Amino acid sequence: MRLYVDYGYDVHSITLDDATFSAFKVGKKSDIDGQGFVHEEDGDVQDHWILHREPGEILFWLDNGAEFYAHNFWVEEA
Repeated sequence: MRLYVDYGYDVHSITLDDATFSAFKVGKKSDIDGQGFVHEEDGDVQDHWILHREPGEILFWLDNGAEFYAHNFWVEEA
């Protein structure tokens, strides 16, 4: 499954394996490293995710220090 988050400026996504998706569905906290991507200003950056840091909250941040909270999210088949 692929989790998409809209943080008000852009949309980011991460692929969830079956175990992580099952934990996400029932509200368990999960820490995940994303696949990383190329940022326009900073080059290659690593993305890190915390699903359900607080109930219903999705936070992700980049190695360059930027933090984002999901305003909206949805899941699609990968």
